Amino acid sequence: MIKTLNKMGIEGNYLNIIKAIYDKPIANIILTGQKLSAIPLRTGRSQGCPLSPLLFNIVLEVLARAIRQEKGIKGIQIGRDEVKLSLFADDMILYIENPKESIGELLEVNNNYSKVAGYKINLHKSVAFLYSNNELTEKELKNTIPFTIITKRIKYLGVNLTKEVKDLYDENYKAFLKEMDDDIKRSISSSMHMDWKNKHS
Repeated sequence: MIKTLNKMGIEGNYLNIIKAIYDKPIANIILTGQKLSAIPLRTGRSQGCPLSPLLFNIVLEVLARAIRQEKGIKGIQIGRDEVKLSLFADDMILYIENPKESIGELLEVNNNYSKVAGYKINLHKSVAFLYSNNELTEKELKNTIPFTIITKRIKYLGVNLTKEVKDLYDENYKAFLKEMDDDIKRSISSSMHMDWKNKHS
């Protein structure tokens, strides 16, 4: 992590402060009132430390840059820009035009990154959402992509993304409005029940 931060341009007093907090961290366990021997922490960062998410984002940005710069990973064209990914904390969504050719390059970039940073894509938690209506293409991709294939919708940051823009309303707003309506009805019902109890107590 320290090497990564240094390469990202963080140096001097700032880097020394981070080193003082994070270099060779330890954890202590208190068992039945007795403190056990200190345990060295070799992976992960301090939970609850306000600096941890910022450091995580900086280190993860190295992977994001590597993906953006890799010519073998073909993103989608939006206007004049080629967009390859969106990143929010540890939630990453990739936009790949030719998954059959790009996935191999993506996995190689991730493997190289994980050797340095110790962070890798969890294939069991990763899914691929195919924007294709060709069944033969989907079948081919299912045999070559090491991710779970999803064909109808995918949830990202609480929003259901669909193949067709026209389906976004039904998949998101209708469900949200129904949930709000149910919450309001429950709240009114609970309020009336409490009011009735107060009057008859």
